[in-house]
Amino acid sequence: MPITNTEIKIKIINFLEIAYKTDRKLTASLVKNKGPFTLEVDNTGNATLSGNAGVVTFSVLDEIKQFGLKFKYASVRFSGNKQGMINYQASFGAPIEISVMGFIDVENLILSCSGLLCIAARAMRNRHHLIDKSIAEQTR
Repeated sequence: MPITNTEIKIKIINFLEIAYKTDRKLTASLVKNKGPFTLEVDNTGNATLSGNAGVVTFSVLDEIKQFGLKFKYASVRFSGNKQGMINYQASFGAPIEISVMGFIDVENLILSCSGLLCIAARAMRNRHHLIDKSIAEQTR
């Protein structure tokens, strides 16, 4: 069964999540600067996320085993765009090379997660609405 673009996008997001767990501050800085930055993964699961802000190294061995095929490498180039999205161009080496392009909406990604940082991000995003609602209720 061939790997779909959606599955590759999920895997890329998963790799970024692992980088974030490894070094939150540096990974956030790399993504916040909106690139360009790169992600390189070799066949042993060694991964490197690098850009102007620095370099994060981490392991994704368990994740590449989940591909269920002979994984050789992943190379992903990221850059920001004017709409606040991060564009990516990815090449995955397996029995054949798979290349995909797309974008990741970082704000939606952050707001859809379930950790404490994500809850705080959602609260900050809606704070003006909540303040206005609270004021309106108190003036009745």
